[in-house]
Amino acid sequence: MSTMKFFEKLLDKETRKNFLEYKEGRKMPEFRMERMREYIMSDRFETDVLRIKAGDYRISVPVKKFIRKSYTDKKRIVYHFQEDEMSIFRIMAYVLHDYEELVSRDVYSFRKSVSAKDLVRKITRNRSLQEKYVVKSDIISYGNNIDADRMILLLQEKLGTREPEMVSFFAWLLKRKQYLLDGELCEGDTAALPGCPIHNFFTNLYLADMDHLISPRCALYARYSDDIIMFVKTKEEAEENYRLLMEEFEKNGLKAHEDDKTGLYEPGKPFEYLGFRFEGGEVDIAKASLHKLKRRMRIRAKRIGLDKKKRFATPIEKAKHLIWLNHRAFYGKPDSNELSWDRWAFPVITRTDALHELDLYSQRCIRFLLSGKWSDCQFRISYDTLKNLGYESLVRAYYRERKDAEY
Repeated sequence: MSTMKFFEKLLDKETRKNFLEYKEGRKMPEFRMERMREYIMSDRFETDVLRIKAGDYRISVPVKKFIRKSYTDKKRIVYHFQEDEMSIFRIMAYVLHDYEELVSRDVYSFRKSVSAKDLVRKITRNRSLQEKYVVKSDIISYGNNIDADRMILLLQEKLGTREPEMVSFFAWLLKRKQYLLDGELCEGDTAALPGCPIHNFFTNLYLADMDHLISPRCALYARYSDDIIMFVKTKEEAEENYRLLMEEFEKNGLKAHEDDKTGLYEPGKPFEYLGFRFEGGEVDIAKASLHKLKRRMRIRAKRIGLDKKKRFATPIEKAKHLIWLNHRAFYGKPDSNELSWDRWAFPVITRTDALHELDLYSQRCIRFLLSGKWSDCQFRISYDTLKNLGYESLVRAYYRERKDAEY
């Protein structure tokens, strides 16, 4: 591990170059990427970092925003700083990957060394887990309910001696508790500043003590940010671990969802976790994820059908645009390093039931745009017609990629 301190790493030219290479091709508009590239390699960046290191925290008050979650009525709170400051926080988040040893190895979120795919494979490949009781839980609005004062104490405990300048800056940032809303300066809790790039480090670290407490009690324990799962031998152990988990939540000012996201499952019973459905050693897309994907396709089709901006001259143009949008949603942008839906799901799932259902629904949405109707009469439009417009089924793509991977 590098002997450089946190702020020394930020100023290191090689670290900055590596960070920019890491960000290339990610989900960021090119003009913003170019601006960040120019700033990160500039003398202005060095001056700003040295100023913060010295305790001169001239950082803007963040703007509080309510962001609608994709194709739902739910909103999440995020805090956004000025663009150059966001660039500083982005490279800070990158350097914070070097401090992963502070987080339990059972945490799979926002890390370089492991990912959620590793966790899903671990669950499916360990056959003995099918004989275990499953306890899982999801925390309500985790990022917005982290207690800032407790987070500061944790940072001081874990990093106070090793990185005093870093801890002082993070403590000031968390204690300030100011934000702009509709242009007005407000005083109030900002939790661990969700939306700020360093927030992910806070979410991983905040429950570190709980992770280390519960993990040894389980055949397998894992946490992905606010999603927790554990496998234990007996029902008594499952009930005791669930009780202990709820106690830890309460101690940390958190609450669990009281729905199917939280519960106890007997051995062999199907359960859903991280967007997947586990049943008898097989993995498919979770029903909740399936409904979300279908809802998104339907909303896209309706918006294109209404065509309020009069962009499309014919139903065929509308159908082609929907096919293009769905394709980009599943496979991402060409030549992008961003983790697309297929790169996330295809290597993990072992069944295609949900993919087949998505295919049928996608075809129905395309036929709606061609016929103008949701009724069964739309099925007069042949499958070959859809293929000629550029449509390709997910099931076909899945088997092709599996075959390519095997080859």
